[in-house]
Amino acid sequence: MRILMIQRFDLSSVSCARRVICQAEELLRRGREVYLADFVHNQRHESIPAFVNLSQMGVKMLHLDRKVQRYPYNIKRLLQIDPKPDIIHLWKSYPDASLPALALSKLGKIPLHYDWDDWETGIAAELTGSNTAGWIAGKWDRLLPRLCHSMTTASEFLNQKAIEWGADSQKIWDAPVGADLERFYPRPCDDALLKQLKLTKPLLVYSGQLEVASYAEQAVETLKLVIDKGIKANLLVLGGGRKLEAIRQRADDIGVARHVLFTDYVPADEIPKYLSMADIALAPFEENDVTRAKSPLKIAEYMAMGLPIVASDVGDVRRMASEAGAIVPCCDIQAMADKVVWMLNNQDIRQDMSSAGQKQAQEIFNWKSHVDSLETAYAAAIDMYKP
Repeated sequence: MRILMIQRFDLSSVSCARRVICQAEELLRRGREVYLADFVHNQRHESIPAFVNLSQMGVKMLHLDRKVQRYPYNIKRLLQIDPKPDIIHLWKSYPDASLPALALSKLGKIPLHYDWDDWETGIAAELTGSNTAGWIAGKWDRLLPRLCHSMTTASEFLNQKAIEWGADSQKIWDAPVGADLERFYPRPCDDALLKQLKLTKPLLVYSGQLEVASYAEQAVETLKLVIDKGIKANLLVLGGGRKLEAIRQRADDIGVARHVLFTDYVPADEIPKYLSMADIALAPFEENDVTRAKSPLKIAEYMAMGLPIVASDVGDVRRMASEAGAIVPCCDIQAMADKVVWMLNNQDIRQDMSSAGQKQAQEIFNWKSHVDSLETAYAAAIDMYKP
């Protein structure tokens, strides 16, 4: 099977693109031929380290131009793929990716699969500061479930929205995020790194990009309450993004800056060794449509690492982590801190949570299981496709 994966990012410098990278890697392991579109962003390369070495992946890269006036060039470039793909996999509904995907599907007579993993209305509005951008993204979110030939959804919320907006439930497959089990697995604490970073235990961790729908400031506030209870804990904020300085300032404002280490961006392959140092992982969220739509990658990777978790109760979080940790109401910092203290004082409970999380990751929330769903959806689209 030949798969063309069309998405809208510069793959080497945008951390959330790990999703499509992991999908492509698993498809390659299965002997599939993968074409991968890449919207190169030279300015980002100047300030952000590469998260992945694309040249070593084994995919066939297609470099597209992000300028609106270059849409015809992008479509022409895709039509020149030879031999042509068996399926088009579209990730993200934005027009710079979806318009070329739809044109190629129509002109090339190729079935289209839509991989829906986020509530783009809210993400686009927050990312750009424009409600108009959110409205445009929302229109595409509503349109694509009716135009694609098969689709996968990352959460129950998105599944129900797709059906509500006219998608055939028979062409939708469940595909929550997964951990890469070859990289994320339980391991001893990296004591050398712990010493190098001048960190001491107990250590809490918040992992993830500090862009839209990130709530690391709640992790900082949780640490403050834990310290107030007499526990000399530290916090590792693992990730970078435009919110980094604001969160750093929040730590300073509430008097815990010396207990928090901010790593900024870290290459994907190095994330597990940082997570190995932690005792408890935090996954705080607000409650809104963006968070309801997610199956959070950080939770899948925490579980695969065997980390007990304290997480906010929104969307698919309870489905993923109810046995792997403690679930608390959204934005209830006191409840999150109370659970952290309780877990730090009960090693046996942490061990039970660790084992349960590993089992969930190994059986459900991993990229192998995810790609099983993808390939089933691909095959159905190909079988049912009528140009």
